[in-house]
Amino acid sequence: MQLQGIDVHSGQGAVEWSRVAQDGNHFTFIRAAYGDSPDTMAIQNVLGAKSAGLRCGLYHFYRVTRDPDAQANLMIEVLQKAKYGAGDLPPVIDVEDNPNYDGEWKTADNNRFVDGIRNWIQKISAEFDCTPLIYTRAGFWSVIGNPPGFNACPLWVANYDVAQPRLPQGWLSYAFWQYSEAGHVDGVSGDCDLDYFNGDDAALAAIAQT
Repeated sequence: MQLQGIDVHSGQGAVEWSRVAQDGNHFTFIRAAYGDSPDTMAIQNVLGAKSAGLRCGLYHFYRVTRDPDAQANLMIEVLQKAKYGAGDLPPVIDVEDNPNYDGEWKTADNNRFVDGIRNWIQKISAEFDCTPLIYTRAGFWSVIGNPPGFNACPLWVANYDVAQPRLPQGWLSYAFWQYSEAGHVDGVSGDCDLDYFNGDDAALAAIAQT
């Protein structure tokens, strides 16, 4: 069984969360921060999503061009403001390139990038006694060298227009799958990322325990 959900960021404007829930969605991931900048609508979105009865998680678009400690500390701050705790989906580190703002990916940055990811996971895990999720796609994970030692973190995989997602090396299954970046959901203006959870309501509740 798969449950439907979405993920959003401030660029999509105000979301009518009650309509999102009525449109058959069970969960959402909300952008908490972009590099070392907080998402201006993160807290508003969290409050709205929870009030509509959706399971809610926060994700951090991690940038190789920004200080790793500053980024991890910012995520901790946003999670605290959002009152992250029992019943919420695990925090997410978004591992992907960003050519529009950071330019073409340089493999010379791989080691620094992977070290920063590891630092982020360690800091978030220690602060909140949780196991974060990793969002990525198989192609980019390969570009950064298929780094080992991360598969203890559940996977949120991105892969569009396929019957089943291609998994990054190191994972045998996925927890969440972003299967479209051009969906349409009642309550959200314009295109919206669409996601599946690989399980039923009980499994979603279990992954949300902290």
